[in-house]
Amino acid sequence: MNPTEAPDIEDIDLSDLSLWQDGPPHEIFRELRNRDLHFSALGDFPREEGFWSVVRFDDIAEVGRDWETFSSNRSILVVDSIAAEPGAPDPIDVSAHMMITQDPPRHDRLKALVQKEFTPRKALDHADRMREIINLVWDQALENNPDGRLDLVQDVGIHVPAMVIGDMLGVPREDAEQLVDWTNRTSAFEDPRLVPDLSDLWTAFEEFGPYVDAMITEREKCPMDDLTTAFIQAEVDGERLSHEEVLMFFFLLMVAGNDSTRATFTSGMKSLMEDPEQMEIVRSGAVPMEQVVEEFVRFHPAFAYMRRTATRDVELRGAQVKAGDKLALWYVSGNRDERAFDDPDTFDVRRDPNPHQGFGGGGRHFCLGAGLARVELKIWIEETLKRFQTIEPDGETERLSSTFLNQWWKIPVQMS
Repeated sequence: MNPTEAPDIEDIDLSDLSLWQDGPPHEIFRELRNRDLHFSALGDFPREEGFWSVVRFDDIAEVGRDWETFSSNRSILVVDSIAAEPGAPDPIDVSAHMMITQDPPRHDRLKALVQKEFTPRKALDHADRMREIINLVWDQALENNPDGRLDLVQDVGIHVPAMVIGDMLGVPREDAEQLVDWTNRTSAFEDPRLVPDLSDLWTAFEEFGPYVDAMITEREKCPMDDLTTAFIQAEVDGERLSHEEVLMFFFLLMVAGNDSTRATFTSGMKSLMEDPEQMEIVRSGAVPMEQVVEEFVRFHPAFAYMRRTATRDVELRGAQVKAGDKLALWYVSGNRDERAFDDPDTFDVRRDPNPHQGFGGGGRHFCLGAGLARVELKIWIEETLKRFQTIEPDGETERLSSTFLNQWWKIPVQMS
């Protein structure tokens, strides 16, 4: 096809990474919201069946709540396998045991065992530790870059969330870099800079597993005041998590906690830098910081989509969805749906109310760590603006190559 010719909207494959080079293809999503359900062929994965795109706010909420018709089993990705070749070990076979890829009743059992550790009140218990880590990372970034010219993602963004969730899990801070490497290599499977070969995904699992196994075994012998111990000791109706379930919770929290706040903070700060009026509103305290956080999450949801699988034939938005079909719930589209938000393509920290889907579309799989993420983002924004009078762009930005992870790879800035 001639590169100057735009493909017909019906032929667009939303899994095509070329559409995502500058971020989510919002113009395409805007068009799709006015059409029947769209099907993408998943062309870069020829062994896979394609998927339906759920792009309207109300449809995302409907599908997300109906777990009996739209299952979370198997995978949160639109692919069923990311093995290097047929028959090779597949990370999705492992991740299929996580709570996020389970339906009730098993999902509800797992969530009941750990949810008391993630209440909004419990999140506030970690506020002082978060503040300490954020300033520690900024201190290190400025020590390495005394002229204040640094990369908001690589010098700051990747370190804070890993250390925060690592501290909560009981990981030594000196191991945070290794945990970032493992989680990056398992979640950013579409970016060749992080995963040159799909076999690297399984290698990361092979390295990560024994490390966490050893931690769990140690906590079973010598309990500590951390989440790993809390998971081991959690009990509902006399039942506890198995060793393997604790391991999978550890992995889920490292991936989700690492990618989510990193993506939303760095993207939100970029939006503030690009709009001096919005920056001044935030600095002046004209709106509560909690409200600022909500617009960060709406405008920049960390995960572009989550996948569901139809358990039966069903009609949805003019499409005949068959049992076994895959559906992508595009939060990056639902959060810009003009039916749900006024002026949705404008970043505005004054937006209130803000019923976004940045933590999911509701239902059983609403983000377990939403309260924790909100506290972390609030403190991170506060401490950053307190430390620096000016924060300005300082070079070309680069996106992470992904349809799943909605984040930047590099954001050069000048801080003073």
